[in-house]
Amino acid sequence: MLRKNLLFFTFLFTLLCPFYITSQENHFKNQIRSTNDNDIYVFYRDTDRYYSYGVGFDYSFTADKFLGLQNIFKNKITNFYNIGVKIEGYTPSGIDEFVKTDIVEGPENFDRPFAGLLYAFLNTTYVFDRSFLKAEVLTGILGPSSQARNLQDWFHESISNDPIYDGWQFQLKDQFLVNMNLDYLYDFNPNNNWLNFFGKGNLKLGNLYIQAAPTAGFRLGKFEKPTHSVSFNNSILSPKKTTEIFFQFSIESRINLFNATIQGNLFKDDPVSVSDLNNLSWHMNNEIHFSRNRLSLSVIYSWSTGVLDTAQNHVFGIVGVAYRF
Repeated sequence: MLRKNLLFFTFLFTLLCPFYITSQENHFKNQIRSTNDNDIYVFYRDTDRYYSYGVGFDYSFTADKFLGLQNIFKNKITNFYNIGVKIEGYTPSGIDEFVKTDIVEGPENFDRPFAGLLYAFLNTTYVFDRSFLKAEVLTGILGPSSQARNLQDWFHESISNDPIYDGWQFQLKDQFLVNMNLDYLYDFNPNNNWLNFFGKGNLKLGNLYIQAAPTAGFRLGKFEKPTHSVSFNNSILSPKKTTEIFFQFSIESRINLFNATIQGNLFKDDPVSVSDLNNLSWHMNNEIHFSRNRLSLSVIYSWSTGVLDTAQNHVFGIVGVAYRF
């Protein structure tokens, strides 16, 4: 009798175990996220310049079928989708000085033009054993129609009590933008649970950016593998019951061939654009990420050398909050 019972429970465990494991690995199907980029988060700085701010919202989701994108890369493990919108504002340095005078400086006094950017994007993340590929299409508008000036004016007047910058009337003219962006990451040591090294490559082609960037980095702490981690906006694939808390550092060498927020229109001259572009720049990120079950929080400090020949180093902060359901 004991032997028969043992055989029965062994059979039952063998039968139910795959379902139990599957249920344990189930992930949420949807995620909403907001991001806010601003140099106001750099406490030892008190002026806007270069990449002044960015506000974005996006929605990630899984689906069996979506626009036929699920048919690409037959050898993938899984994939998911992300759609979103973002508005960004760019300003020259030194604007806090001339804004206190009665003289309205012209574009000849700016080391980079004022630029407003509003865009929407759709990307698909394809997950493989030790890597992932994000393929993105971005479309939007650069110029006054982006409403980046109005958003900054409202924030300065109503929230931060900063000055209103007169120079926005000299911002780059309206143009329609289309860009293709590719990100590929490879996990160098997937079996280490507390220290992880990765390499990443990025390629951007279009009339917003033309650039390529190799990146190397590491993570230290408690984390999911990169294909499922919050720091790469892949946490929609992480288990429902999960906790991540870790530090991440990365350094990137960026080859810049074209930047519309500085150089204006790729196909014709803009009188307020700046032609001089530093074709090689360095970028570093220091990041802290926390994720538990449905909620995620990310805080990032981004440092870069000047993309312009005459520009100084630039630092800004990024705060991101995501909710899975």
